[in-house]
Parts: sequence; C-alpha cells; structure tokens
Amino acid sequence: MKILIALVVAAASLQGKTPSASDQSAAIVKDGVAIYATLNNPTMYDSFVQSGTSAAGRVELRDADPSAPLGAGQPTSNIAIPAYGSVELKAGGPYVLVSDLKAPPKAGDTIGVTLVTDGGDKIAVAATIR
Repeated sequence: MKILIALVVAAASLQGKTPSASDQSAAIVKDGVAIYATLNNPTMYDSFVQSGTSAAGRVELRDADPSAPLGAGQPTSNIAIPAYGSVELKAGGPYVLVSDLKAPPKAGDTIGVTLVTDGGDKIAVAATIR
C-alpha cells in the first residue's frame, strides 16, 4: 500500500511539468525574424521541438554554423532540449525563423510563436524585436 501511495504522489508531482521558454527576444534577419530564447525541459526525458506556428508568418526550425552571417542557417527537423536541461536558441546556433511575414517587422514588435514538441507539449514564445 505504501508503494502505491508513493507512486500516486510521484505521478501527481510530475504532472504539469512541461518544457517552457525564457529570455525571449527576436531580431530582423535577411529572410524574416529570428526568434531567440532559452527552452527549458524540467522532465527526465529529452524533448524535441518538431514544429511551430505563428500568426505572424511561417515558422521554420533552423540550425546555423557559428561562423555564418547572422540569420544564415539550414532548416532542421528538430531542436533537442535535454532532460533536466535547456537549449539556447541564438545567433550562430539553433533558432526559429518566422518568414513570409504578414506585416513588415520593426523594432519593438512582439512576435508570438507556439513551438510543438514530439510529445505534443506546446511552448509559448513571445519575443520582442530588438
């Protein structure tokens, strides 16, 4: 009985723990707006961002060569967030590109993006263009 209670308490404590975003910002780049943030994963399993949506335009996951110009990058199928860890979306590394924008971007605009993981978790990002 004690084991059953411990399992129920453990399961309850794991509920509600989903990946999240912090330190969000954006920059205007050649093909649109690059979204930068720290994606945090409080779970014991690696999580993989596989897609995203935005009312501002088309969302694409990118991975850049650190020596490439700002905003240059190749499309990638996912961005890994390690278990109990985080990944920084940044210039010269993995990032999210919003292209085919419905309105011309300018400094001070906030771009909303919802990233979706392989487990179906949704990560809300609201990045202000600097």
